[in-house]
Amino acid sequence: MARFSFVFASLALALCANATPTPEPSFVGVPREASRLAFDQLSRRVLAYDARGTYLGVVERDAAPERRDGGACSALSADDAKKLPGWDTLEQQAKDNWGDGSWKIVTNDEDFPEQPAQVCAEDAGDITIDGDPECTTQTQTLDTDISGTNGTATVSQTTGTKYTSQQTVSQESAISVGETVDVKIGIPEVADVTSSTSLSTMITNTLSNSESSESNQQTTQTVAIAVPKDGKCGVKFDVKTCTTKGSGQVPFVAQGWVWFEYDDKTKDHYKWALKIEEILSNKDDRSTYLKFDSVVDTTTNGEYKADC
Repeated sequence: MARFSFVFASLALALCANATPTPEPSFVGVPREASRLAFDQLSRRVLAYDARGTYLGVVERDAAPERRDGGACSALSADDAKKLPGWDTLEQQAKDNWGDGSWKIVTNDEDFPEQPAQVCAEDAGDITIDGDPECTTQTQTLDTDISGTNGTATVSQTTGTKYTSQQTVSQESAISVGETVDVKIGIPEVADVTSSTSLSTMITNTLSNSESSESNQQTTQTVAIAVPKDGKCGVKFDVKTCTTKGSGQVPFVAQGWVWFEYDDKTKDHYKWALKIEEILSNKDDRSTYLKFDSVVDTTTNGEYKADC
C-alpha cells in the first residue's frame, strides 16, 4: 500500500509539472536576430521571427523607443521605400514568405512606434577633383613697421588656410527629396594647394540647390623675425588663393521595417514586416545618391618676412 501511494504521488507531481505552462519568450524592443515581424490581431502584440521563420518571442512595447529622426535622418515613406534599388527583392521575399495576395505597404505606422523605417544621409567622403586648380599668389605688406634692437623683432603672424566651399546639387537622390541634411564633405590633399581636410555643410536634396560652408584653419602666433640691428622694416607675406573644382555624392541609406498589410489573413496574420537591412544586406540595394558639383576656394597665408 505504501509503495502504491509513493508511485501515485510521483505520478501526480509529474503531471503537475507537465501542466505548468512554459513562459513565452519576450523582449523589450526587437531582438537583434529578428528579420521578420507579425502583428497578432487577437492579443494585439508584435511577434518576432528570425530569417528562417523560427519564432523568437513577443516584442514588448518600449517606453522610450530609440529613433534617429533629425540631423541626417528622417522618416522613410512607403512611396520612397518602393524607390529603393532593391525593392523588387523585398517584395519578392514577402511573396515567398506569405503569398502574393492583395496588400498595402506601410512604414512608420503609429501602431508600431518601436519599429520605424528611416533614411539617413551619410558623409560624402572626399570629392573627386576635376582638372588642375587655378591659383594666384600676391605679396602683401602689414600696415605696421617693426624695429629691431638685437637683430630680431617679434610680430603677430597669421598663417594657414581658409576654406570656402560651394556645393550645387546636380542630381537629386530618388528618396528624401526636399530634405535638408547635415553632412561632412572631404577635401583631398592637392599638391602645393591644400592639405586633406573636411567641411561640415547643410545640403538640400533639391536639384540645382546651392549651399556654402567655411572652415578657417588659419592660426595666429607671435614669431621672431630677423632684422638688421637698429633697423626699421616692413613685413611682407605671400597670399596664395586657389579655386579647385570637383564633384561628389551623398548616400541616402534606408533602414528599419516595412510592413506588408494583407487584405486576407496569411500564415495566421494580416500584418507582416521585413527588416530592410537584413533582406538588403548590400548597402547599394537600399541606397540612392545625391550628386553635387563643388567649387572650393582656398586662401593660404605664407610666413612673414622682414622687408628692410
